[in-house]
Amino acid sequence: LSLLDLPQSSSQLEFGNDDDSFRFNSSSNRNIVISDKKIYRHETPSSANLLSSSSPSLPPHIPKAFKFYIYENLPSKMTEDIERQILEAYSSNAITYQNFKADLVILRLFRSHPSRVFHINDDANQNRSRTRGANAADNAAINLENIDLFVVPYPHASHCLLSPNWKNECMHVDDSLIQSQVLDKLNYYKGDLKRRHLFINTMEVFLAHPLLRTIGRSLTLGPRLSSIHSNVNHHDNDELFEHLIVPYFNDEPGYQPSIIHSRPLSLWYTHPRKYSFAYFYGSTNRRMTRNYRIHRQYFLEEVAINWKKVGLIGGKPFILEKIGHDGGSESDIESGQHGEQTQKRYNQMKTYSQSVFCPTLPGDSPPQKRFFDVILAGCIPVVLVFNTNTKAANHLNSDGGRNDSERYGDFGKGDSKHNHTSWFSADSNGYTVQDSYPWAKHSSTLPPDREIDYESFVVQIYGGVKNIKPTLEALMENQTEIQRRQLELGKVAKYFTYGAGEDAHVYEDAFSMMLESVIYSLNSGKDYSG
Repeated sequence: LSLLDLPQSSSQLEFGNDDDSFRFNSSSNRNIVISDKKIYRHETPSSANLLSSSSPSLPPHIPKAFKFYIYENLPSKMTEDIERQILEAYSSNAITYQNFKADLVILRLFRSHPSRVFHINDDANQNRSRTRGANAADNAAINLENIDLFVVPYPHASHCLLSPNWKNECMHVDDSLIQSQVLDKLNYYKGDLKRRHLFINTMEVFLAHPLLRTIGRSLTLGPRLSSIHSNVNHHDNDELFEHLIVPYFNDEPGYQPSIIHSRPLSLWYTHPRKYSFAYFYGSTNRRMTRNYRIHRQYFLEEVAINWKKVGLIGGKPFILEKIGHDGGSESDIESGQHGEQTQKRYNQMKTYSQSVFCPTLPGDSPPQKRFFDVILAGCIPVVLVFNTNTKAANHLNSDGGRNDSERYGDFGKGDSKHNHTSWFSADSNGYTVQDSYPWAKHSSTLPPDREIDYESFVVQIYGGVKNIKPTLEALMENQTEIQRRQLELGKVAKYFTYGAGEDAHVYEDAFSMMLESVIYSLNSGKDYSG
């Protein structure tokens, strides 16, 4: 198979001593691929292979005794063929949607991980695996009781995206295909071994096929549902389930773990910023009037009415830019520096790195890729805060939710294990922060000292979009507080990037954090009620 024919303008994020210290270096030769197909954008044809990571090692918090098995008896049309076809589709721009790439990198990181072991009873399967995995010769002979985890290598999100005639809940993929070609092939998915199985459903949980949405233990982009409190139909009424949230995959080589780890913590708050905030948005559409995206429209209306004559926020210009369908910029509401707009879509990350704050307003589901992108770029996320425990939760008031003290009130500021804070919606199913973001504080997905306190750096806006500007203006007057938030952000950014190529299995990253949470869940003795 030939390498993906992707753009040749490689972008590499570096740091230095100049005024643009989180800068892009277009001459970078850092190359990252997955198998013999490239998954990262802006690569050169001479890329190295992800599976040939030199001297894989185990990051801290991953026990050396941990072992997992990857099913090798699934037909190729449900595994390798899907991965090959989706990468070809990305390459040819037949598919431009970028949010479902996580399953591709996660599966290949599983396949190359030093903790992988191989079944001894199937010689053909064993030999096939030995040519593809890390240290296979040493790990070939195993006993069933020594396997901690069974990984199901079906890239469900990619399959749903690749299949024609998209329907909600991936209903365009036939039930019988998933049942006969995936579920019925899982020889060990029975009895007590069920809870040791891991499904790679890295899409928004509501988009997953009903057969897989609430089955066993699965990776998801969120939010997580409760097997006890959820009203969704189970694959097996007697079976409980658990969702483990992972970050979206950022395919810019400049945000690999080695680069994130090499940034001194001081750089996260000493790096000069040109803009007070940056916000990129697409064209408005009818969907924005009837779903959670409506708050994006409210924000644009607020800017158009009350910000048009505001040239600066806290003494710095801001960027508010519309992204065209061709990936370029469309002139719209400009900042205080008229005309100083980024011209290409790939420059969004650079602009984020030059900005203090980056609004991440509600989208189609509680988590969104933009949230993790801005963190990697060193920009402080700005979110709207909603109360999911209020009498007003199921309806909008007379002003459409632009300014509703009950819905947006001062709840949750004390940070309680049982608070009802959501950054998505005030609906009764608004999904709290703990149920929407990876390894969040009080989510019980990691030991308490390892969970991420998002509230330590995220700017929470109470009272609706009208309070975004005054909140940011007040913060811009307090550089000590800004630097504190930037430092806290810098401490956890490494957990939102997946190592590939030479970075695979070397650093603490999203993959190692995911493994740690899986191990914590397996060993904690809790059931799938979460």
